[in-house]
Amino acid sequence: MLTNGSRPEGGLERGVSVENGQSVRVILVGRTGLDAALRLDPEIELVRVSTPLEAVAELASSWDEEMAARSVVVVSPDTLKALGTKGEVGEFVTGLKNAEPKVVVLASTKDGGVQGFDGSLSPDMPGDEVRRFVRGEPATEANGHTPRPVLLSGPLLQADAPTPETDAAPKAAAPVVAAKADAAATKAAGVMQGAGEITTGGDLELVQQLIRGKDILPPAVMMLRERLGDDTAEFVQVAEGVATEGAVVAFEGQVYGEIRTRCEDKALVALQARWLGSWLRLRDQQNQLKTAAFTDALTGAYNRRYFERFLASAIEQARGARRNVTVMVFDIDDFKTYNDRYGHEAGDEILRETVKLMRSTIRPTDRVCRIGGDEFAVIFYEPEGPRVGGSQHPSSVFDIAQRFQQKVQQHKFPKMAGLAQGALTVSGGLATFPWDGLTVEDLQREADKRALASKRQGKNAITLGVMPEPQ
Repeated sequence: MLTNGSRPEGGLERGVSVENGQSVRVILVGRTGLDAALRLDPEIELVRVSTPLEAVAELASSWDEEMAARSVVVVSPDTLKALGTKGEVGEFVTGLKNAEPKVVVLASTKDGGVQGFDGSLSPDMPGDEVRRFVRGEPATEANGHTPRPVLLSGPLLQADAPTPETDAAPKAAAPVVAAKADAAATKAAGVMQGAGEITTGGDLELVQQLIRGKDILPPAVMMLRERLGDDTAEFVQVAEGVATEGAVVAFEGQVYGEIRTRCEDKALVALQARWLGSWLRLRDQQNQLKTAAFTDALTGAYNRRYFERFLASAIEQARGARRNVTVMVFDIDDFKTYNDRYGHEAGDEILRETVKLMRSTIRPTDRVCRIGGDEFAVIFYEPEGPRVGGSQHPSSVFDIAQRFQQKVQQHKFPKMAGLAQGALTVSGGLATFPWDGLTVEDLQREADKRALASKRQGKNAITLGVMPEPQ
C-alpha cells in the first residue's frame, strides 16, 4: 500500500522522451535480477510485473504504438519454469505477439535459448552487456547469451516461434475443434482456466477487441447466435437472487447473467455459457489490471505513469487541432508538519480529501494525478474545445484552480478537528501548451518552477505565466 511519503505505486523509471525515437520499454516478468543493471540506462523505460498475464496486459494497454513496438519482455527463470510445467510457453508468447507483433521476447536463463523466444540472456552477464543486448545491439555466443535481431529494425522470429497467424502448439499436438492460435491467445491471457475444452473458433476477434479496450459483448453475442443456430439468442444480465430462465453465465462463482435461446441442445448451450463466462471474467481482469497500472492506491487519483502518457497524448491531439493544454502542479503547504502533528492516518486523509475536492472542481475531460508524496498534477484539456461560450484558455483554468484553492481552505478534515478553518492551503503553478512548452517535460518543468515561485511568495498561491493576448 502506498503511504503518503512514498513514491506512487506502479511507477516506472523515466527514460528519454519517446519523441526522439530511441527509448526502449523493458517489461520484466518476475524476479529476473536485471533491475539494477537496466536502471542505469536513461534510454530504457523499466516496467516490472509479477505474472505473464500482467505482462500481456501491460503490453496491450500501451497508449503509444511506436513505444509498444519498441518493447522487450524479459521472463525470469522462475516464470519460465512455471510456464514450462503448464505447457504454456508458446501460448504466452503468442499472447504477447497478439498484443504487439513487434515485441521482442527474451528468456533470462543460463541454459541457452528457449524454443519460441526471440533470444536469451544470462543473469550473470555484465550490466553493460545486458543494457546493450535489450537495446538490440549485436552480441556473441561467447558472452553467455544467444543473439537476437536489432530491436529498432523490427525482430525476426525464429522459424518455430509462434505468431498470431501460426500455431502455438507443436505440430504433433492433438487436433482441436478450431484455430489453435485463437485458443492459445485466449489461454495465454488466462481465460481457459476451468474451461480448457472450449476451443471453438473466432476467439481472435475477441482478443483484438479486448486489447483495443472495446466492449467484447456485441461480437461475443454474434458468435453465440452462430454457434447455437439461433439468431434470437441473447445474453441477459440477471440481478443477484433472481431466478434464471436460461443457461447461467458464470465463472468461479461469479454470475454475470444468462443465455436465453430457442436452441434445444442443452449441452451445447451450457458449453457456450461457460465460454462466455470465461471471457467476461477476462474482461474484468483486464479492467482491473489497467486500473491498477494507472491508479494511485491511496488516493484513487491517476499515477505518474498515467500523467505522462495521457499528457503526451493530449499534447499530440492539441497540436493537430490547434488547441491548448494546461498543466497545474501543486502540493499541500507544510504537509510534513501536519503529518507529524496529527499522524499518518490524518496525512492520508488530507491527500484523499484533496483529490476529492479537486475532482469536484474540474471538468469531465480533466485529469487529477498523484506524482509524488504530496505532489499532484492536473491536466486541463478539452479535446472538443470550450463548452462555455467566450471561455478563454488558460484564464478559465486559472479560475478553476482558484476555486479549488478556496475549497481546500474551507474544508473540514475529520481527523484534524483541532485545525483552524483556513489553515490548510495549497500552492501551485500553471504551464500551458504551446506557449510554455511543447513536450511533457517542458510543461512539467515550467509548472514546477511556478509552483516554487508560489512557495516563495508566502504560500497559498497559484502562479500563472504571462497571459497570451486573446485571438
